[in-house]
Amino acid sequence: MRPTPLRLYALGTLLVATACSNFRAVDRGDWRRVYTKDAATVKSLDAPQEIITREKYEEELANDVRRSWSPAPGWSPPWLLDTDEIGLTVGEVMEFRIDELKPVEVQVKGDVADLYWGQRVKKDEWKDGTDVTRRESTLFVQGRKQGKATIRLIADDATKDVPVTVK
Repeated sequence: MRPTPLRLYALGTLLVATACSNFRAVDRGDWRRVYTKDAATVKSLDAPQEIITREKYEEELANDVRRSWSPAPGWSPPWLLDTDEIGLTVGEVMEFRIDELKPVEVQVKGDVADLYWGQRVKKDEWKDGTDVTRRESTLFVQGRKQGKATIRLIADDATKDVPVTVK
């Protein structure tokens, strides 16, 4: 039996759907990085951390619970597009920036890490004596269990897969 164009189209659609079905979209939220309740009094840079919603964060502030995480002075999260691979331990939190001058999408394959993608924000800064406006978002990655996953960043002009290993 000779394949017809309709059958070839159906087969191609099925193959594409199957290949993409392993990745799922990461939803956006309004997230805050904080120390875990057990580590809130320690507040060292390597103390255990977690990600909570903004609403939960504000509720805790209203109840005089202060466990905000602050980075070391001068530290800035790396750009996800410039990251070749991510390695973290179970429970560890890592933070990345995503350039959103153009629309982007974040997807993940695997369930070894929890991903928390923040809202797009506008940032004004100076670069070489010029006022520059950036649009970026934050992606938090927290190790859930040992194994491997892949984060896919899809932009207009590029798609990048970043392997994630949780030890």
